[in-house]
Amino acid sequence: MYFIFRMYGETVEITEIEKEPKKVRVYRSRKRNPIHGLRRPDNIRRARKTCLWRVSAAVAELGCPLLVTLTFAGDASDASYANDSLRVFQVRLRAQFPDAQSLFVPELSPRGRIHFHGLLFNVPLSLGDTRNGKRVVSYGDERKLRTLAELWGEGYVDARKTDGSPRLASYLSKYITKGAGQVMFNAMRLLRISRGFPREDVVRGDLAKELARRYAMRKPARVWKGDNIFLGHIKKTMYYQNVK
Repeated sequence: MYFIFRMYGETVEITEIEKEPKKVRVYRSRKRNPIHGLRRPDNIRRARKTCLWRVSAAVAELGCPLLVTLTFAGDASDASYANDSLRVFQVRLRAQFPDAQSLFVPELSPRGRIHFHGLLFNVPLSLGDTRNGKRVVSYGDERKLRTLAELWGEGYVDARKTDGSPRLASYLSKYITKGAGQVMFNAMRLLRISRGFPREDVVRGDLAKELARRYAMRKPARVWKGDNIFLGHIKKTMYYQNVK
């Protein structure tokens, strides 16, 4: 069996694979062809997993983020323009707050308007509203100062404080699934992550096998088993760090 040990936030995920994965070299043509139709299901699953791993790792390392929504005041139906606008915003954000990290997912409204949902780390939490459910308990400084709106430069920015809940990753992941069905988003990434964003810790091989042996003495939070035509039998076991 081949073992992969992955830790993100308070979660440990141990994968046992019957056949060791082989390294595959992929050669791509320099000429990019236009993409038509929907994205492949495995690409969507990979993006959702990446979102879960990266957000959980960032919350554990950087603390509570701001949950923001970036909207467009004018035409919001050009995916290429929206993609470039988000890139410029992330550059401006880093210039204003050198330690800032960000992660964004696009969404298409029922009227066909693009906007972005995301998390901002290492920025003043005072910018965000404090909410209890849908009710605003206190307003943040962003409503008066428009700090993020000026950096965005395209329209309104909604900012709210979070408690660093693990559910933030699931909240953003649902927009990945939703956006994957939009052919318009083929011109952009479903997950835009800033450079230097925290990553999950991954160990493979013999060391991962030893870590799996140690964690086997704990009660697992979840166990999944399945089969793959290339990898054979697969078993995934999840543990929570704060549970013995």
